[in-house]
Amino acid sequence: MKRTIIAGIAVGLTVLLASCGENLLPVDQSVGVSLEHLRTVLGNSAMVANPEYRFVGHDLEPVPEGYEFQFLGTAPKPNDGQTFSFESPFKALISRSGEVRDVTRLRPTGLSPAIAEFGSGVRRVHAESPPHEFKRGTMATVLIEFERPETERSLGIEDGPSEDVFLSRQRPGARPIYWSGQTGCSTKDLPDPCIDYSSISQFRSWVSQLAEADGGVLSKFGLNLPDLRQAAADGLIYGIIVDVSPYALRRRLKGGNIRAVWVAEVRICSIKKECP
Repeated sequence: MKRTIIAGIAVGLTVLLASCGENLLPVDQSVGVSLEHLRTVLGNSAMVANPEYRFVGHDLEPVPEGYEFQFLGTAPKPNDGQTFSFESPFKALISRSGEVRDVTRLRPTGLSPAIAEFGSGVRRVHAESPPHEFKRGTMATVLIEFERPETERSLGIEDGPSEDVFLSRQRPGARPIYWSGQTGCSTKDLPDPCIDYSSISQFRSWVSQLAEADGGVLSKFGLNLPDLRQAAADGLIYGIIVDVSPYALRRRLKGGNIRAVWVAEVRICSIKKECP
């Protein structure tokens, strides 16, 4: 699928940047902060906090105040994987002491209303009366919330490829915990290519790298270490974002265990590929 191929390229860029960054980025000895570690924490925290977006790579550039973090490319969802903007709207400033500030808030997308309702107890199956344009020859980006949390084994994805998954429901004053296995790949203790690993394997790898000192960065994105560690320990999937055709969506709904479904956007399938 084209989306998977492009996501693989995106992860490849991220891995390449990370491997280069380990040699090029210094450590601020005054506060014991590894800029490479900060870059990873920032990049994945931004991804976890913004399920509406897909990101390509990330980098740090020296500026007079310290360092500026930005993604190399950003694409809102729904998206067919072909409209990455390389003028990334997401940026954050890191002071020379390691403090993160001036974090950009990204604009809402067609998925934002669904994410606001996800895990709130709302029971909504838009797919029972989908938009009239959602018909043969089209596909849609769909958010599915499960009635009971699933495991990767029950979904048949424990051996990869990775998926875009929600690892919690709504949290007090915060969004659910999300992980994009296609763009948040963390390679510290996973052999390359880590995109072949399941989403939860990737998520657990990243959480295992976090320390109490990362709490300040995580809080900028509505995250905290206890919640992340609990989600990693549980390994449960509460929902999933998928690109599907009407036929594929009906087939998923027949499996039951569906609390809510949101059809975020419908688009015509590319001539060169079949609808999933």
